[in-house]
Amino acid sequence: MYSQNWQILPSITNSDGRYEDLWFINIYTGWVVENGGQKRIMKTTNGGDSFFEQYRLTAADSLSFGFRSVAFNNTQLGWAGSTSGLLVKTTNGGTNWYRVDTLIVPRPIGLCDMSVVGDSVFYGSGRLNGPSNVIKSTNAGLTYENIDMGAYTNYQIGIFFTSRDSGFVAGRSNIISEGAVVCFTPDGGNTWIKRYRSFIQSEHAWNITFLNSQVGYATIEKFIGGTGSIIKTTNGGVNWVRMDVSNVSGVNMDPVGFANVNKGWIANHYLTGLWQTTNGGVNWNSINVGNSIHGIYILNDSIGFACGKEVLKYTNQLLGIPNSNQISVPFTNTLNPNYPNPFNPKTNISYTLVNRTTIALEIYNSAGEFVETLEHGYKNAGSYSITWDASNYPSGVYFYSLRTDQGNNYGKAVLVK
Repeated sequence: MYSQNWQILPSITNSDGRYEDLWFINIYTGWVVENGGQKRIMKTTNGGDSFFEQYRLTAADSLSFGFRSVAFNNTQLGWAGSTSGLLVKTTNGGTNWYRVDTLIVPRPIGLCDMSVVGDSVFYGSGRLNGPSNVIKSTNAGLTYENIDMGAYTNYQIGIFFTSRDSGFVAGRSNIISEGAVVCFTPDGGNTWIKRYRSFIQSEHAWNITFLNSQVGYATIEKFIGGTGSIIKTTNGGVNWVRMDVSNVSGVNMDPVGFANVNKGWIANHYLTGLWQTTNGGVNWNSINVGNSIHGIYILNDSIGFACGKEVLKYTNQLLGIPNSNQISVPFTNTLNPNYPNPFNPKTNISYTLVNRTTIALEIYNSAGEFVETLEHGYKNAGSYSITWDASNYPSGVYFYSLRTDQGNNYGKAVLVK
């Protein structure tokens, strides 16, 4: 008997991009979606002992889309989406997939996360970098509703519904000074209430999960560094308590998963490993396994899965030794130091993208308050440069944040007049 631990599954090769998300119906059957050079959906029917490819984007679609999210109502009905609005559906366990985003009016902006209830209810949330929307179907995809979330969120990522009509989204408030926000709907998205606001401009809420109708967690991601944070509710999302994760950087705080009310895990999707708590989020310890972890799915106290550069499994079984010949290929965008620095009044900011993505290049002051947006929209893979003219701003320290579909990068610029 081996103690419970996380191990890299040797049955699936390292991604040349990243495994973005995963979903399991039971301890044997699950799916993982990949973005990068291979934009595909993989399935296992034996608890991760082996995986096989079910679907791959066409060459034409792969220029605009890459998988980001996946969810299944049951062993037959499932969904996979992208940050660019692609939505595919299967009704036979993934044997066949077909696009349905073209049936939705208006077409989805993006689908960063998904939540399903029962055998027929689907919700999708997006997107990182905005604008924000919720896609809804209550009849297994026969019809859809596109809910504009612009009155509540500037952009959003996580979504979790605890019942057919009651659910939450996580992101950044439409009022920038409110910072990270968690919104609740009691009626299937017809109305929304802001249940949590951090009032720190330089951050947003990312992933959100509930263990039951009362206990839930969400991660808080910062644009300009500092320690990581999570928020926790014990009364169904009415009130949230914030807890710092003192030994992990707050930039790119992303997935969260809990096996019970005490034991859970989070990750920073640009760093190595996971962080584990055994007391409900009060204290955290690092686990040095896995790279760039972006998705966590926990089935019960004994079995869970995570994905990033690799796919990992939490179990008390010895899974074997990963192939030492597997090479991890970097899948990170690069934000270069601005030049000159210090500067007056102009400085050049350059960055490199590894894939087509949405981007937002923003400026914040030393207090973390939003200053201005330099660029916002789609960019193809490549190197870019932009000049920031700070003639209208006082001397001081400023932070520039590059938000992309793969995460956040930031740098510090010093204006001296």
